[in-house]
Amino acid sequence: FSMRVREWYGYHFPELVKIINDNATYCRLAQFIGNRKELNEEKLEKLEELTMDAAKAKAILDASRSSMGMDISAIDLINIESFSSRVVSLSEYRQSLHTYLRSKMSQVAPSLSALIGEAVRHGKPKDGGLWDYHVYSSYCCCIS
Repeated sequence: FSMRVREWYGYHFPELVKIINDNATYCRLAQFIGNRKELNEEKLEKLEELTMDAAKAKAILDASRSSMGMDISAIDLINIESFSSRVVSLSEYRQSLHTYLRSKMSQVAPSLSALIGEAVRHGKPKDGGLWDYHVYSSYCCCIS
């Protein structure tokens, strides 16, 4: 969904893609900005809040004034806002799930959590699972 938002909103405000890299932040901004022609100094404070960076907020405001993007219809904005809200809600759900899994993992297997760390816990199950750890851990212990 986020790539579709970037594509659709990018036709209207292509400079925003270069300024904002994070998909969730991009979607929040697309929801907030809407039609770039309506972006003004009064919205700068909210832009700073969303981007968490005053320089990026100012760059967005400046880019909106000199954008090369095409005009956007009201129905396109409605669709972009719909997709953006879905991306934002999925991003928030992912964050809450991440927090839940981290707390659950530290309760169930605190030693394993401390030993292999967060990045490995997330990356290994899709790369082959914990079976690799089981197989190779005994081998490593024997030769050390």
